[in-house]
Amino acid sequence: AVTEGASYLAFGRFFNSNTKPGAPAATPQLLDEAARRFALPIVAIGGVTLDNAPGLIARGASLVAVVHALFAADSAAEVERRARAFAALFT
Repeated sequence: AVTEGASYLAFGRFFNSNTKPGAPAATPQLLDEAARRFALPIVAIGGVTLDNAPGLIARGASLVAVVHALFAADSAAEVERRARAFAALFT
C-alpha cells in the first residue's frame, strides 16, 4: 500500500466490535511493528473506546476510528463530549 501511494495505514479490529463483529483480530504488537516500519499515520480500528484507546496510542496508533463509542450516546451533547475526550487523547 505504501508503494502505491497510501496516505495512512489502518489495522484492526483490536477489540470486539459492534460494527465489525466477524473481523479477524489484530494485536497491539502489530502497531509496534507498523510504527517501526512505516512513516505513515497508523489508524487503529475495531471496538476502540475511551478506556482502551490510550493503550493503542501508546503502541503507535496516530489515529483511532470509532463509531459505537461515539454514536451509542444518548444525546448530541454526549456525542460531542466523547468526541472531545477522544481528541484530548492526542494532545
